Amino acid sequence: MSLRKSLSAAAIALAAVAAAPAVAQAQAPLPPCTQTLGYNNTIPTWDQYWAGKGDPDAVLPLGQGTTGAGGGAPTNGSGAPTPRGRNLTRVLNQYWDAMVEATKNNTEGQPKLIRKYLGKSYLGRDFSFYVAGTAANLADLDTPGGDAEFWRGVRAGDIPTEVGVEAAGERPAFAWVTATPHGGEAAGAESITRSMYELLARTDCENKKRLESLDVFYQPVRNPDGRDAVQRTSAFAFDHNRDFGTQNQIENKLMLPEINKYPGLFFIDAHQQSSGYFFPPNEDPVHHEISNFSLDFIQNGIGPALQRAFNDQSAQYQNYNSYDMFTPEYGDTVPSLIMGAAGMTYEKGNSEVYGKQVYDHYLAIDTTINVTTENKVRLLSDWVRQWGEAVHQGETCALQENKLVSPLHDTIKQEVPASAKVCGYFFKPGQHTADTAALLKHLQSTGVKVFTLDTPVAVNGYHEFGNTTAGGFPQSVNGQTLPAGTFYIPMAQGMKHWIQAVLGENPFIPYEYYYDVVTWSYPLQRGLSGSGFLMQPLSPGITMTALPTDANFGTVPTGVNAVYAFNTDSARGLSLAIDLLDKGVNVYRGASGFTAAGKQFYSGAALVDGASLAASGVNLSTLAQKRNTPVTGLSSFPVARKQLVKPKIGLYTGATTIPSNPLFISGPNVNGTSGHCALTGPTGFCEALHSLAVKNEIPLSTLIPVTQTDIIDGKLVSQGFTALINPGLSMPTTTSTGTPPVTSISTLGTNLLAFINGGGNYVGNNANGVSAARTIGATTLNTVASNVTTGLLTPGSTFDGTYDSTNPVAWGFDLGGWIYRDATGNPVFDTGTLGNGTSVVTYGATPDEKYGYESNATILTARPAVVDVPFGSGRSVLIGFNPFYRSWKEQDERLVLNAALYPKGATIGGPSAAPQAAAPSPESAAPAPSLEQVEAVAAPIAEAKLTETPRAAVRPVSKADRDVRITVKRSEASKLKTAVKVAKLSKSVKSKVKYTKTKTTYTLVVKGVRTSDEHGRKDWVSRVTMALDSLKVRPVSALL
Repeated sequence: MSLRKSLSAAAIALAAVAAAPAVAQAQAPLPPCTQTLGYNNTIPTWDQYWAGKGDPDAVLPLGQGTTGAGGGAPTNGSGAPTPRGRNLTRVLNQYWDAMVEATKNNTEGQPKLIRKYLGKSYLGRDFSFYVAGTAANLADLDTPGGDAEFWRGVRAGDIPTEVGVEAAGERPAFAWVTATPHGGEAAGAESITRSMYELLARTDCENKKRLESLDVFYQPVRNPDGRDAVQRTSAFAFDHNRDFGTQNQIENKLMLPEINKYPGLFFIDAHQQSSGYFFPPNEDPVHHEISNFSLDFIQNGIGPALQRAFNDQSAQYQNYNSYDMFTPEYGDTVPSLIMGAAGMTYEKGNSEVYGKQVYDHYLAIDTTINVTTENKVRLLSDWVRQWGEAVHQGETCALQENKLVSPLHDTIKQEVPASAKVCGYFFKPGQHTADTAALLKHLQSTGVKVFTLDTPVAVNGYHEFGNTTAGGFPQSVNGQTLPAGTFYIPMAQGMKHWIQAVLGENPFIPYEYYYDVVTWSYPLQRGLSGSGFLMQPLSPGITMTALPTDANFGTVPTGVNAVYAFNTDSARGLSLAIDLLDKGVNVYRGASGFTAAGKQFYSGAALVDGASLAASGVNLSTLAQKRNTPVTGLSSFPVARKQLVKPKIGLYTGATTIPSNPLFISGPNVNGTSGHCALTGPTGFCEALHSLAVKNEIPLSTLIPVTQTDIIDGKLVSQGFTALINPGLSMPTTTSTGTPPVTSISTLGTNLLAFINGGGNYVGNNANGVSAARTIGATTLNTVASNVTTGLLTPGSTFDGTYDSTNPVAWGFDLGGWIYRDATGNPVFDTGTLGNGTSVVTYGATPDEKYGYESNATILTARPAVVDVPFGSGRSVLIGFNPFYRSWKEQDERLVLNAALYPKGATIGGPSAAPQAAAPSPESAAPAPSLEQVEAVAAPIAEAKLTETPRAAVRPVSKADRDVRITVKRSEASKLKTAVKVAKLSKSVKSKVKYTKTKTTYTLVVKGVRTSDEHGRKDWVSRVTMALDSLKVRPVSALL
């Protein structure tokens, strides 16, 4: 078609970054549309808008730049006076807002752009999304009964399928185009900017059809801090594309609930890689709950259209390569599950000049909009039908079957068991209240319907989380009763797919390939033991009430009470105890569980002296509502208790300074002024800081950064710190001098040991955290020899845990919990090296694939996972995994806070104590004591008896999941080697290649190349996998 040729020519002009004509003056209204390509010259191009404005940061022409990330733009700058590459966020925003202004008075069928403001990033940058469509369609977008409300009703299952199908020919569909969740992958924003201009300015009839058929939602910048810094991550060094489902980063937290109000037919997530272009069809595995509509539109609709478009221009591209649709955390899987959209990752290589990076993304975006417009009624009708199918599946308690989408694979590894029926999820009242409430609110923000049972309900098919056998077969019992007030999420609703994807115990990976983690169950990550799901439907007539989205359970009794009690079996409940201590209120913790006022309290429940609270002037009701934690009034202390001290918790920075971050942007002892932790690191500090200070809102008067210099200067002791948290960072606890070198404990190590010996709590995780305590003699704990872990793979795998709730580290875990190994490289502790330590959390005997993928994990059974080691008056609590991983894990954050608050003094009261020990006293009415005011049960070890000879660090941990691995049948070993040869690996990569074999398999291993930035290896990995494809080799498994 001549119009298509004209559009192609226009796009090629963009790739060449040609100069645009001067701005024309306003003209008379345009005719309805033209048969040939034309532009409304009242809508300025990028170059026209910026011409003559003299903004030193605006890149002209649009797309001007070099190769590489950001097209040569400098960190947090433009390269002025000769700006190049990616435009700064504020420059993009200004142009987009100008287009809103330029079209604000348009009416009826005229094009219009509106802005939906979201808020500010961590570093204060504004970000929004925009909607382009006809003025008439946009006028009806948010009205009562308008398009947004209507399509949400269809998705929810509230509007019948036949009504939705009928509307498919009358109402516009929604479509999403977004970019830069990884800030350094910048070209998508300029591409989207060009796409928006074309949609608003073109006057041809084909474009008129696009405007009438679709409301196109554009978000040019999803990570403004990362974009401006030319960095992949958020300012807290989190990967937004590993946070889209959990929404712990403010940009995702603000964005997803808002964009979810407008469910679309497709959702483009524009990224960049090293070279070429990847777009769907995708690689396996695919999560079994992604709808057939979503997969079909991706694999058989959009994918082939993109292939044709790129073939027409002889442009390089890849399909069925690396990028899967499994874990519900990405910008493709999350929209596919929540919106029912064709969620897609588009990856453009940055090895070409920036203009070509911009152009290829523009071509893919434009093609996607076109193919959707051309088939809008059929596609929208099929999109509608998927929600009725989801409701029907929920009514029959059925999960979708696993499927393969890549022609390169023919065998499903783990089927979804036919017996795995899920009718609805339940969460019992009075258990983990605040963390449960946070999860439910999160689900409601994505459109999930949550109810509370009005009365006690007898149920059959009762399954508690954890009651599952090998292969993920859930077990159930009959004749159980769910109490009144139980939270219930029925599966018979439109959001059934999303519910199962995030709440399910086992994701049933269909093919042993994993791009990221392999398990992630939200209830298990949050430690919501005691809850589960029903495998048989509720009886008819059960009454339940919809849970308000603003529900708050932070109730406090009226009047004056001698003692106030609340559970600390949630991270937010523990945080309430810290809030009170921080304000000087005297708080104890119960040494055991108890029942009072008709409520169950678990071990470690907080017991607040009423007189101390009253004297402090603290408003308990305000704090309880903030923490969503119910408080009960008592007349006395009900059980034996332990005194807590006013905490001063140090968070080790891993360096001599504090990395510049959103909470400590600049100032004394802060490294830099950017506020972006990825620029100043270590990022492990920022991950922990975010988990504790942002997510759990631990006050910064309690949580204080501690540098290496601080420890060397003796500030842990001299400034009264009660605990030190080391988030897995290296500590220079030893030093070597002389020839031959003699190793001794460094000043830092000596002062750390003095802190622990004097009563401080040291909390360290992973190998570095354990080594710091081991090298100074505070523990004998070690990891196993490397040969013991041969074949162990736990890339985000879940295991049963045995929790000793008599130990303060595991207080509140009376109902049990789980262990999440975020990496194969997490330590495997040697039980024989416990010494005087105690295993507080121990690996249970977890059957194979009970919760999902792992390999050779039986070696973990009965091994310690969390160890409590007393030393002098203090202790070390050593954790064999990352409790702050992506801020996902309230369960593990509770362990850290428990350890930091570990009480020092003797038990007060109890069965053998005098009756008056249970009554409040002048002592309990006093403010919270300092560490020095509490007499420790154990005395410090005399200085003369402290070791001066350091122990060796822990044995090296496994790095198996840092390797690229491709396993084929033994009979195809020669073909695997041929594929590697054909791929023409670089010398540096070749030097890391080796092969391993078993009786039935042959495996390529490339050592140590799997970093957090997958794009660094994508190019050569793709060449290997494409060569295997051409040789008709179907890998048995792959870790890419």
